[in-house]
Amino acid sequence: MSYTIRLIFSFSIIIPVVISWIRFKKINPAYYPFIFLLWLGLLNEILNYTIVKIIHSNAVNSNIYALLESLLITWQFYTWKLFSRHKSLYIFIICAFAGVWITENFIISSITSISSYFRIIYSFIIVLMSIAVINMLLVRERKFMITNPVFLLCITFIIYYTYNVLVETFWLYGLSKEFRIKVHRIEEFINVFANIVYSLAIIWMPTKQRFTLPS
Repeated sequence: MSYTIRLIFSFSIIIPVVISWIRFKKINPAYYPFIFLLWLGLLNEILNYTIVKIIHSNAVNSNIYALLESLLITWQFYTWKLFSRHKSLYIFIICAFAGVWITENFIISSITSISSYFRIIYSFIIVLMSIAVINMLLVRERKFMITNPVFLLCITFIIYYTYNVLVETFWLYGLSKEFRIKVHRIEEFINVFANIVYSLAIIWMPTKQRFTLPS
């Protein structure tokens, strides 16, 4: 795959970002954490492109983005009322993410190296939270699920972050460079798929007067 195509794949996040800009004033605030995540994702892609050109390593900004991503997605699940009966669990997860991130980046290792352990942990937790919300939807919703933005986002989170766990595990255990390159290329296609689904989810997000996930 050429560098140009990889760059296009990386910046496919522009599609859902533009749609979110157009629809932002109409979207229910319950989806704002995800919208902010998309905007942060685009900023991170710009930083990746710029920093790699200058110093050939994007580890620092990638590690910072990973922490912010984990916090924003957990906040998103909070607005979807996943923690309505267990608010202390929400606080615990937020604190645990911050604690693991600080420990890996400043005690065990360095922020100038990719924090694989943190990525594995928060990706796994996101998958679990996504499954929990889907279970809530299946019990409470009677509508056609394929157009439900919460369902679409959770399914995509499960696919994307499950694969992220595999990628980081392969990286930690030092499998052959050729194998890791192939794994990373598959991840690029998954990234494009995720951005397409994100775009559809934004289009189907309810207005400020309607939110489809009951408490």
